[in-house]
Amino acid sequence: MPFRVSVLNTLHHFLDPNSIRMRLTLGVVLASAIGIGGVAGWMGWRMQQILLESHKRKTETIAERFDQDVELYQGIMPTQAALEKVIDYRTTADMALWIKLPNGQVIAQSDILEMGSWQETGVTQQLLSLTQATGTSTYHLQDRYLVICSSPLRLDNSLLGTLYVADEITQDQLSFLTLSRNLALTSGVMIVVLAVWIALYVQRSLAPICQLNQLATSVSADNLAQTHLTLRQAPTEVKELSQSFDRMLGRLAIAWEQQRRFLSDVSHELRTPLTLVQGYLQSTLRRCQTLSDSQREGLEIAAAEADRTIQVLQDLLDWARLNSGQRHITLEAFDLKAVLLEVAILTPTYQERIIVDIETAPVIVQADRQCLKQVLIHLIDNAIRYSEPKQPVILRLQQQANWAIIQVCDRGRGIPEADQPHIFDPFYRVDVDRSRATGGTGLGLSIVKQLVETMQGHIVVSSTLGEGSVFSVSLPA
Repeated sequence: MPFRVSVLNTLHHFLDPNSIRMRLTLGVVLASAIGIGGVAGWMGWRMQQILLESHKRKTETIAERFDQDVELYQGIMPTQAALEKVIDYRTTADMALWIKLPNGQVIAQSDILEMGSWQETGVTQQLLSLTQATGTSTYHLQDRYLVICSSPLRLDNSLLGTLYVADEITQDQLSFLTLSRNLALTSGVMIVVLAVWIALYVQRSLAPICQLNQLATSVSADNLAQTHLTLRQAPTEVKELSQSFDRMLGRLAIAWEQQRRFLSDVSHELRTPLTLVQGYLQSTLRRCQTLSDSQREGLEIAAAEADRTIQVLQDLLDWARLNSGQRHITLEAFDLKAVLLEVAILTPTYQERIIVDIETAPVIVQADRQCLKQVLIHLIDNAIRYSEPKQPVILRLQQQANWAIIQVCDRGRGIPEADQPHIFDPFYRVDVDRSRATGGTGLGLSIVKQLVETMQGHIVVSSTLGEGSVFSVSLPA
């Protein structure tokens, strides 16, 4: 199946009418086809013209000399006998002559018109009944091709009638048609071979661009600094383009590293003073008994906002450390059942709403225990936040083949289908949840996804509006 999909993708890419490969191939093949077809057509037309011209000159020469030949015989025999003598002399197996008076009567004709296939196929009757103006023309009668020349015949300075000279060119015409078919077939084969060669040549010429595209596709925020778009064997233009891309990636890597370092430093530097502020506010609220109701309310709001800001900074710090590779993962073998029960106990505020459903035990995985706890706490907190009060959150564990699957199921409002592919992006929120009331930072699910992938696992979400969501974390068992 993967091979079939790869072949289909390759064919689709090659047959894409908007691709440079397709346009170049079609353009060059079309130009070559027009050129080869034009040359072949011109050669065929020219050969036919030469063939007809030679036969036309032959019939016209006989017609021009006919009266002279008759005059030579008139001195020793009557005119009628002289006409028949010259006609017999000029008649061959492929040529016939006849003379018609102005009233249409044939006074002399070649013997071949009265016998053989000419008579049997009815060609003789068609020829003798032919009326043609002076000149030379080509005719297709029955299965024969003929060149017929007609000219006025004058004897003793008076018009006797019209002389017709018919030269059969059937064999030459059939040979010409066979030659034309062979020439067309050869041209077609040449065009096909040339098309294949051009397609392969264009594909090979565009290979550096495809290679550059593949290298660019593999670039991500995680490998910006390690990726180099360098092509050793490529045209000069493509080399210059790859060098420009390489320099751009270098600048992006520096900017990305500066951004991550800035987030990490700011988060670290701001978290400490804010923690002190929060501690002072909490201490004031506990110890000071002389505060008015408005003062106490203001301090409680300030403490809540300080706590929320600290949480945002902690998430930013975690996210920055994960992106910079500073978060160290220690893989160890342990039973997931114990971790799930421990996480359920670590959330005493919502403990009565968490239902642990373990279908298979024990399930041993190689993972980082603390990272997995952080993942589950984030998912449970997310499920609690977007669910109605007193609605249960199910923590389910099962094993399928070589994967251990942990599912966090809620019966909340659900996630719109259009937003589901983006909920793991940093700082992404569904529009209806863009409020401070939920208390989220927009980084929780992004941190969860990075932690799971760092442990060689993956996470997916399945959600229906109005029915709830299911986050499934799969880890190698």
